[in-house]
Order: sequence, then C-alpha cells, then structure tokens
Amino acid sequence: MITSVSWQYILLNGDTSTGYRVKRRTGGPPPVVGSGTDMPSSDNWVSAPAPPQIHYVPDGKDYIFAFWSLSAHDTQSSQTSAQIQTGTTANDSHTGGQWGISAKAYYIWNFAGGGNGNGGGHTPLLIDAFDIQAGDFIGDDFVDATPDPGGTLTGEANNGFIDTTADIAAGSSLKVVARDALPAKAFGYWFNIGPLQLNGNAASPATVGAPGTHDIVVHHNDRVVAFAFYNEVKQQQFVPPYEATYDPWWWYKTLGGLVPPPPRDPWLQEFVAAITLAQAAARVSPRLQAKVLEVALEQISVTAATIKQEIKSLEKR
Repeated sequence: MITSVSWQYILLNGDTSTGYRVKRRTGGPPPVVGSGTDMPSSDNWVSAPAPPQIHYVPDGKDYIFAFWSLSAHDTQSSQTSAQIQTGTTANDSHTGGQWGISAKAYYIWNFAGGGNGNGGGHTPLLIDAFDIQAGDFIGDDFVDATPDPGGTLTGEANNGFIDTTADIAAGSSLKVVARDALPAKAFGYWFNIGPLQLNGNAASPATVGAPGTHDIVVHHNDRVVAFAFYNEVKQQQFVPPYEATYDPWWWYKTLGGLVPPPPRDPWLQEFVAAITLAQAAARVSPRLQAKVLEVALEQISVTAATIKQEIKSLEKR
C-alpha cells in the first residue's frame, strides 16, 4: 500500500554563472517551484498532471517538462523501487507493506521559445547524468568527446555544455560517448528532449542513442538537450584465488606462524594480474577498453608460458 507521496516541480536553470551540471553547480540547488504531499492509502497513485510549461518570474524564462523521477521505499520490508516516466502524469503501484514515494518532475529551459529571454540563437549540446535508483543527478565525469584534438571538448562535455556553433566547425561533427561504467553504476540509455532539438543542417540531423546506444552525434549549429540515465550495480569485491584457498599445511610451512609463508607461485601471480586487468577494462572509457583487454590477453599468454615451464620442471622431478 502507498501511504504517502512527496512530489516536487524542479527547474534545471543552470547557466554559465551557476554551472550546467546539477551536481557541479554553485549557489545552491535548482529552484523548486511547486511541491506537496499526497496520502493515497491505496495500492495505486496517480499524480495531478504536471504543467507542460512553467514560467519562472525571477529569470523571466519558460521551462518545459522533461521527465518524472519516482523513488519508492517500503518501511516494513526495506524494499525499494525506482523508475523514470516521461509523461506529465506520473503513476505507481505497490501492494502490501507501507510504501513512501518521492516523485520529482524536472523542467528544462525552453531554448526554442520566443521572447522574454527565451529566444532562439542558442545552439548548445546540453547534457547531464542521472542515477535512476537514487532519484538524483550525479557529478561524475561520464562522457568522452571525439574528435578532440585540443583536449578540451571532453572536459566541456563533462561540465554539461558545448557550444556547437563555436566549438564545432562547419561541415564537421562531434561524437559524445557515454561511459559504460561509473563507480557502482552502469549506463542505461540516453533520453533526448525532442522539442528542443534543432538541426543546423536538415540533411545531417543530430542523433541521440545512435549510431550506438551510448552515442550522441552533433554538428555545427545543432541543439541537443539529453540526459544519460544510469542504473546502480552492486560492486563485487574481487578476492584473488590464492588468498581464498585454505592451505592445510600452513602450520608446518610457517612453523606455527613464526615465519612468513613461502612465496606464491609466479604463474599464480601472473594469472591474478590478468583477471585484474580484465575487470579494469569494464571501468575505463569505451575507447580504452580494447587496449586494456589486449594487455590482459598478452598477460594470459605470458602466464600460459610460465605454467608450461612449471609443468616441465615438475616432469623432470
């Protein structure tokens, strides 16, 4: 049963003065322009429709609806659930237990509007990263930009803003690729705010989630606003096989713990190194994964050669 729902309307009003990434902004969090609490006391909850557009008097700008984030928690079983919904009316269902829901509707500046500071002429790639289960934005670096000959565009993208007019030459394109794995998180998908997209050249439109699911491709004078959604994953602690195996001769080898154990077999150390490299490949930038896996493969070849030498040595005994 859903006992309570706390809902909010939040404006993502980042700019050059505050910063564009929510978790990197200065001067406080984004403004909350509407909030309330519903007490359904039933298995189902349906929100009042969120306004499709909100005018914010302090900056004179209009903000359009982007998405709902719903995070639910059962106080009896400690179960949790989370989801993203892209319609203006949110809903959730839970049977049994005592569920509380946090529902947040996010709004983004209407770059495409006209008048009162909403006029066109703005051609950014505006991006941020969101943790679905936490129901909040995250501040990690999460993308790589190519080509990046000056080494600056990846940094700009990770700060959430690239000026496609100034930073991308006419006739050129830029690919921004979401990193597959952040600490305790895995990339889910890009969500494009379609009404705000502007293509500088209709023959070569910007793409979000294509050609690869991790990709955004923008060109000179394009405008794209998109969010990368990440899922939380449990971090499994790797324990090398050597430490995980009980040695029944430990007492004799160490004289009851008075002397250190003998050195571990060289091939075992090399094997553990190969496994560590393979695990590291999943945590680096996608463009580096192949290189790390090549090193892991070479390490396995070296380990195989060491094991063969060990076998020959044992056969001679």
